[in-house]
Parts: sequence; C-alpha cells; structure tokens
Amino acid sequence: MTASKSILTVSRDHVLQSTRTIILQQAGYSVSAALTDKDALGFVQAPNNFSLVLMCHSVPEASRISLVTRIRELNPKLPILMLYNGYGPTRAKVDGSLHSLETPEAMLDMIGFMTRNIGDTSAVIHP
Repeated sequence: MTASKSILTVSRDHVLQSTRTIILQQAGYSVSAALTDKDALGFVQAPNNFSLVLMCHSVPEASRISLVTRIRELNPKLPILMLYNGYGPTRAKVDGSLHSLETPEAMLDMIGFMTRNIGDTSAVIHP
C-alpha cells in the first residue's frame, strides 16, 4: 500500500514542489519536501523510511550530482527518480528518469514501479 510509502521531493521551484506534493499525497504517499540541498540531506540523515527520492529538473546540475552522490553514501539502496525537462537528463547517477511534462499518472506509475507498487491502483488518481 502506498500509505506506508514515504517520498522525499527535492525542487527549487516552490509551485512545482507544492503541486507534486499534493499529487503524491492524494495518491496515498507521505511526502517530505526540500527546497535546498541542506534540507534534502537533512531529511536523508534524519531517521526516516523513504521509499524514493524524487528530484526536480529545477535543481541545478551541480547540485543534482552532489546530492545524488551524498544520498548514495548515506543510503545506497534508496532509489532516486529524476524529473527532467526538454534540456536533457542529468549526468547524476540516478536510478530512473521521466520527462517532467508527462502526466501525473505517468509519474505515479514510475514511482509505483520504483517503489514496488506495481499494479497498485490506489496509487493512480482517477478523474
């Protein structure tokens, strides 16, 4: 069930961050939102049980690389999904990437796949 799944979202864009948080919460995920590298690393270092890190294209490339490297050091098994835009994917060693202009359902499907919620219809928002 997604209710037991917790996701860390990392973004520099407050509006995108808020929108994704709402979508994820409506799909049953617990969400922690970070707008800075320091906050993101603080969440990973604190006692938590994240199932996934969702990184926004608004995070600068240098920060993506350093964050992914540090998150890997702190929690090597924590999957990281990068949302990218038309400028191309990151050079950071993420586990998956998805074009940020895809539908919310596509994002939830990928998150479900990466957190082993394959086929979990509660993780899909229906109109």
